[in-house]
Amino acid sequence: MNSGLNLIRFLLAFNVIAFHIWNSLAMGAGPVAVLAFFFVSGLLITQISQEVYADASRSGAFLLNRFLRIYPQYIAAVLLSLLCVYRYPEVSEHVNGYLRWPVDAAEWAPQFLVMGLYGADVRLLPAAWSLSTEIYYYLLIGLITGRSRTLALGLLAVSLPVGLLCALGVLPFDFYGHPLGNGFAFAFGSVTYFYRGRVAVGPAVFAIACAAYFLHTYGIPLLFASDLNDANIAASLVPFAVMIVYLLQHDVHPRRAPLLNTLGKLAYPMFLTHWSAGVLVSTLFFGGKDAADAATVWGGAGYFLATLAAVLLLSVLFYQFIDKPVERLRQMVRLRSRPMQAAA
Repeated sequence: MNSGLNLIRFLLAFNVIAFHIWNSLAMGAGPVAVLAFFFVSGLLITQISQEVYADASRSGAFLLNRFLRIYPQYIAAVLLSLLCVYRYPEVSEHVNGYLRWPVDAAEWAPQFLVMGLYGADVRLLPAAWSLSTEIYYYLLIGLITGRSRTLALGLLAVSLPVGLLCALGVLPFDFYGHPLGNGFAFAFGSVTYFYRGRVAVGPAVFAIACAAYFLHTYGIPLLFASDLNDANIAASLVPFAVMIVYLLQHDVHPRRAPLLNTLGKLAYPMFLTHWSAGVLVSTLFFGGKDAADAATVWGGAGYFLATLAAVLLLSVLFYQFIDKPVERLRQMVRLRSRPMQAAA
């Protein structure tokens, strides 16, 4: 993966954590980051479909690779959250109301399957509803629309008006979060892959795009002291797409690549573990309170920084003891796919 994209993934994960753990710091950062994650996923799944699993007969290898990418770390994070909920039930529910012990099969099943978390009242990983949305488009783009530019454009042509109708309330689905409402973000990323080299993006345009994206993420929410509306969330993808195209056209210096690639590897476990980390930090150091309970800005900052440190520690452990061993298996899957592509 492009090293610049790995840095972007790390920064997006940071924004999700900031939005959840210390909302007054970054009121608009969460939804904007989630939509950006959807865009990046659409682009990368299309790249994988085109460059690694172009032969349709390798669909099984694609599915196995996606399973290995998602579920080992996910299951570990669910078990960690179960431990927190079991050991500190009151703090868990105070930190996030979704953090409760499942009581029946209908509540247990989605926790491990991922699918079905959107709209669920109990979520051991509260933010994992977005992961269930991603899985739908991993399948759709990876197996069907990502195989040709025409199909990718077709997905964008269908998903844009559907997203608009969701935003206007014409369709009975949420614009933000529901797979139908957010499909345009995946489709936009997919189409961007096919047109990534058509228009050169220079440093000046990149700087303007960064400023516009920063404004969407932090400036507008602070100015209006509220979360972003649907229009601003959707509009944030325009400067973000420009930023991504620039990074695809201008990779970072090779000396910086190893660090940025490692940061990118930490993004997924950061996303998975930040609520569990918040429960542990709240229990051990803040008497069961979180940033929303802080009487001063410094109190909120202390809780956020302590939680961020715990998240990074957990993420490094996940990377070393889960992701690295699994990555060797994934590499074997990819290598076994390439000879058949060449023969085809």
